[in-house]
Amino acid sequence: MNTKVKQPRELNIELLRIVLMVMIVCHHFLMRGRGLHLLYTSESTHINNDALQGLFIDSFLIMTVNCFIFISGYYGIKFRIKTILSLLIQAITYSIGIDIIFNFFTGDTLSFDSILNGLLSVPNGQWWFITAYFFLYLLSPFLNLAKKYLSKFQFLYILGVFTMINFIIGFTLDPTPLGVLNGYSLFSFICIYFYGQAFSTYLNFEKGKLFYLGLYVICSLLIFGMFFMGLKYIGVGIAWRAFSYNNPVVLISAVSFFFFFKNLKINYKVISFFSSSVLAIYLIHEHPRSADFLTDNLNAAAVNYKIGSVYITLFLIAVLLFLGGTLIEKVRTAVTEPFLNYLIRKSGWDRLDEKII
Repeated sequence: MNTKVKQPRELNIELLRIVLMVMIVCHHFLMRGRGLHLLYTSESTHINNDALQGLFIDSFLIMTVNCFIFISGYYGIKFRIKTILSLLIQAITYSIGIDIIFNFFTGDTLSFDSILNGLLSVPNGQWWFITAYFFLYLLSPFLNLAKKYLSKFQFLYILGVFTMINFIIGFTLDPTPLGVLNGYSLFSFICIYFYGQAFSTYLNFEKGKLFYLGLYVICSLLIFGMFFMGLKYIGVGIAWRAFSYNNPVVLISAVSFFFFFKNLKINYKVISFFSSSVLAIYLIHEHPRSADFLTDNLNAAAVNYKIGSVYITLFLIAVLLFLGGTLIEKVRTAVTEPFLNYLIRKSGWDRLDEKII
């Protein structure tokens, strides 16, 4: 089997992770702040021009989650007990910490249920992405064995079955027993993880960065076109399928966006300072209590103090939120990292790394 030697992540991929998180924040601003999520539950097939503009922009943003998971598959997750514990501590800290901050300003007291929900924030799905990614990480040592021990035919056969379940049957029919859930699922993450491994090992499809950029733009336009045509000729429920994470066009968009950045040459080492905080930005702005507060108030600010247009202003706000969140994450790391290192050192849990991988 011809397996490529794993290379350390390049700075261009670290930049990609930053860009993806800013795009995710923009996506959530559009969905909630601009009220686009309300269209999903509407029976009406009439959408005004302002909403169509937002959906057009969102067609360029919807591939972000798939791209994140594709990165993990392409480079392969290297299992570490410390990383697992770090993610748990990070989620618990932000879950309870944000509740404390909001309670401070509202005068409420922190309830036992809030503390319990914070402690169980990862397994109970407070952040759906974090929950799915956490268990993908736990499974990664065994998912990596497929590329290591299976033949090329066996590996691609499994990928073909995953594709049929997730991107064909799951997208067109979405049967409940398969648990695809429009791509919002651990199964979908496993499928995309395998795609990343396949492209890093078996699928040699090398083109220039302009080719990948063009493909990304075409796919984004197709996503919007699928929505528009579905809305016009079929119905709003079918139309929204275009924005499902298991839409094959969304996957192609994510892969092409990844390879566009893969072909860039980036040498700014300061990128690493910011890229290590991407998950923290997600946890901060997608906490149940901060999500609505941020999107409602920041959208109002973007409307009242817009620079050029509402969408440009929302993008600038997303960048500022990323910068501010990075500083918060650095402070959190400085506080909790010594405790984590002490816990690992005293428990000796890091010895499990070698036994698992």
